[in-house]
Formats: sequence, C-alpha cells, structure tokens
Amino acid sequence: MKKLGLIAGNGKFPVIFAREAKAAGYALVAVAHRGETSEEIGDVVDDVTWIYVGQLGKLIRTFHRAGVTEAVMAGGIRKVKLFGNFRPDLRGARFLARVKGRDDDALLRGVADELAEEGIKIVDSTFCLSQMIPGAGVLTKRIPSAAHWEDIRYGFRIAKEIGRLGIGQTVVVKNRVVVAVEAVEGTDDMIQRGGRLAKSGYVVVKVSKPEQDLRFDVPAVGIETIKNLHDAGGAVLAVEAGKTIFLEKQMLLQEAEACGVSVVAIEE
Repeated sequence: MKKLGLIAGNGKFPVIFAREAKAAGYALVAVAHRGETSEEIGDVVDDVTWIYVGQLGKLIRTFHRAGVTEAVMAGGIRKVKLFGNFRPDLRGARFLARVKGRDDDALLRGVADELAEEGIKIVDSTFCLSQMIPGAGVLTKRIPSAAHWEDIRYGFRIAKEIGRLGIGQTVVVKNRVVVAVEAVEGTDDMIQRGGRLAKSGYVVVKVSKPEQDLRFDVPAVGIETIKNLHDAGGAVLAVEAGKTIFLEKQMLLQEAEACGVSVVAIEE
C-alpha cells in the first residue's frame, strides 16, 4: 500500500480528503495543527502527529521517519494564528526569515519548496476528489434571476481581482454593489457580515485565484456555507467551475434545495 502524507489544516476538508484517499487504497500519514485541525482526523488516517503552526522541522521529520515522499495540503490555516498560537521551531523560523511575502501563495509555495528540497513532493489537493468538483451549469432546481446573473458576472470579476491581490477569493454582491469582501476572517464570517449589510437577496461569488496552484488553497465550500448563506438572507452561491471543491457534494446540494438557495458553477 502506497504511503501518502497529509498536511491537515482546518475545516472538514482534511477529514473528507482522508476518507477518499483511504478508499483509493492509500496509507495516510498525517501532520495536524493544534487549534486548527479537527481531532476527528485521528479516526481516519493511519498515523497522526500533532504540531503547532510553524513547526516546519517537526513536520519534515515526521514524514522522513514514515518514508513519505508525496504529500497533500488539505485545509487552511487561519491567518489570525500568525498573531496568536504560532510557535515556529528553528526550521520554521529560518524559513520565515527567508520568505519574501506573507500572503498565502508566498507562504505555501515556500513550504512546498522546502519540502521538495527534502524529497517530499506536494501534489494537487484535488487528488482523489474529481467527483467533488462541479462542471459549469446551474446545479439546483432554483435558477438565478436575471438580476442575480448580473451580480454573479460582476462579482466574478471582482473576486478574481481580490484573489490576484492576495486578499481573499469571495465577495458578497447585491444590485452590482460589492457589499463585503473576504479577508482574514474567512468565507462564513464574511457571509454573515454581508448579510447584515445587504439584508436579503444577495449573491455570494467564490472563485479560484488567477493562475491558481492546485496544490493548495483551492476554493472549497461545504454544507455550513449553504446554511450560513441562507440564514443570513443570501439567495445564490456562485463558484468557479472545474476549480472548486464541494465537500459532501450531494448533501450540500440537498441542503441548497431545502433552503431554496441557487447554486451555480460558472466558467471564466
């Protein structure tokens, strides 16, 4: 059985990825982050080592001892952790002193390069998940109105631009007005903030970054995203086709149908 490393961040993505990889016949060696990763990960993988955010040396040693030569990054690390529960080891501190930027791409590409130097290749996080990535089209029975389609197209362009700038990948739009932009708080908090401002009938657009590196930070949405959008008065969730992961896809779409939320996947 081939071994695969899993660098687990927050949310449901690491656990869902682990289940799919196990079903595909991989033995999983996970490195999980304290205060970020769900403890459920230990029930799914073959072995788990817990580290604090920034302990790059411990991560590398864990994979070396297990004989891991390929790994996947699944789930993010909240940027607020860089201001709080952040305990870099010597390797991590040296890395941060060298890396040129603090945006997600610079940090993640830098970590991937560090691992590559140690003989550990980071592979696409969409690995084993092709069935969870929607193609273009309306994915629910409810179809967006003409006004919503205008907001979707407008929001798509704006979301791409904030992604290019390294700010976030999601926006809330109503009547061609950008109501909220995702930053360090994450998608769900942004949706709630947008709902307080837009009140109802708004659109949420989530896209990949321009020239998205599929090894990490691929957009992902789950059931909680739909519930939060509905509870906050949203009407439509639009994502980028072929570049967004739907966690628990069937249940997500069932929840959208039950809530009366339109879900669409669009191409650039």
